[in-house]
Amino acid sequence: MRLKTKQGLPPIVFIVLGIALLLGMSKLVAYLLDHKTASVSTNSIQERMSWGEKLLILADATPEKEAGISAFADKDYPTAIAKFKAALIKQQNDPETLIYLNNAIARSATYNTPKIAVSVPIGSSLNVAQELLRGVAQAQHEINSSKGMRLQVEIINDENNPGIAEQVATALVQDPQVLAVVGHNASEASLAAAPIYQSGQLVMITPTSSAKELAGFGSYIFRALPSTRFLAEPLAKYVLKVAKKSRVATCYNSQAPDNITFRESINKRSNL
Repeated sequence: MRLKTKQGLPPIVFIVLGIALLLGMSKLVAYLLDHKTASVSTNSIQERMSWGEKLLILADATPEKEAGISAFADKDYPTAIAKFKAALIKQQNDPETLIYLNNAIARSATYNTPKIAVSVPIGSSLNVAQELLRGVAQAQHEINSSKGMRLQVEIINDENNPGIAEQVATALVQDPQVLAVVGHNASEASLAAAPIYQSGQLVMITPTSSAKELAGFGSYIFRALPSTRFLAEPLAKYVLKVAKKSRVATCYNSQAPDNITFRESINKRSNL
């Protein structure tokens, strides 16, 4: 069955009406998506943060680890401890499990323990995230193995995304329990979050960001890496004096602050 149209109207009228309808629908969809994103942004950030109640690293998760997380979420810390220990027998190098284990042990104590957060790119660079977490897990385990002290660590997945890093920083600044933040990994993420930490007076220590803008950013912002000058000088010296090359090409990401800093340093040291 065909719909009948009114006689006498030229086809162009229906074409224009169709285009107008499509444009209107696209704006409506965009409006709804924007408002939906705004309404769930807080919840989505909380889903990226875990003391032990969420599984953030999905790869190779054992049943014991998942059982430990479930027990942790139920505040059944003795069961969580037993399950996390069993999981570590199968996967000794899993930093998420070790951090959750030490958090469960700390929470089973009768006194409050200091808390910090570590923000890593689980969703975008899993290997990098795991290596960073292994360092934090080792330090936490050594602290918690000593007498008279327990440290809790909150794991956060920021995906090296500056927008997510800003939301993470806002959430952490509003949490009075968190005393400091280890992160972020990429310079873009650290630079995006640093103003929020600084204004909120929450200590941020980035172990891997090397953008020069982070140096002297504020009294609450620290960078563990040395200046790129210390990397650029020996490389430039090798190029000029050992390889005897007067012309070299540099390949870098023009959108990454640390890449730009390193390129400027190598060019300055080499007079290229």
